[in-house]
Amino acid sequence: MSEDIPHPARPLRDLVTPTEWEELTRYPSQTYLAGEKLLSQGCEGTHVLALTSGLVKIVRTDRDGRQRLLAFRGPGEILGEMALQSGAERLADVWTMSKCKSSVVPRKEFQRFVHEHRLAYPLAMMASNRLREQTEARDGTVHERLAKALIRLVEVSDGLRRFSLTREDLAQHIDAGRKAVSKALTQLGPDLVKAGKSRIEVTSVEGLREVISGLTDT
Repeated sequence: MSEDIPHPARPLRDLVTPTEWEELTRYPSQTYLAGEKLLSQGCEGTHVLALTSGLVKIVRTDRDGRQRLLAFRGPGEILGEMALQSGAERLADVWTMSKCKSSVVPRKEFQRFVHEHRLAYPLAMMASNRLREQTEARDGTVHERLAKALIRLVEVSDGLRRFSLTREDLAQHIDAGRKAVSKALTQLGPDLVKAGKSRIEVTSVEGLREVISGLTDT
């Protein structure tokens, strides 16, 4: 087993100064309920969202109709910046998993913000870390991948333990079959994670870490 304990890609809030993050979140904010689509794949990048509370998932639909849950994002994240940086269409949908609040930053204002604060490098670092995170999510056995994903969820959500997620969501995220995910959830057991029809509860983060580090015989 891998001895590397996963850490989520650091959000933009952690890559800039508190003053810079405060400036970005001064723009008008909106509140969204769970299950709302915040950004749509294929649409023009007209703005970015600075997420100040809540949890979202990034979902891409391939040409063949297959959906892939690429990542989870929590407070302190910037959403939709790649379309603005590249001038291309948005690459994925962003859906809320809980009640969320974000500041809406128009394209020109965000580009000005990046230029004035010389944030091209932090944004490039963030993009690189996100790519590494997506690669790590599909590395290892199914129960290891699942343990990594659940740890990331807790960390990016600022410590939440209960999530609106289905087995199909997890299967899309770790590139495994739904039956394999169900088997892995059983293998991990209720002492580490409890799974309902559309809810997942992490009962022991330390136990999940031990699974990844090989300290627990699963």
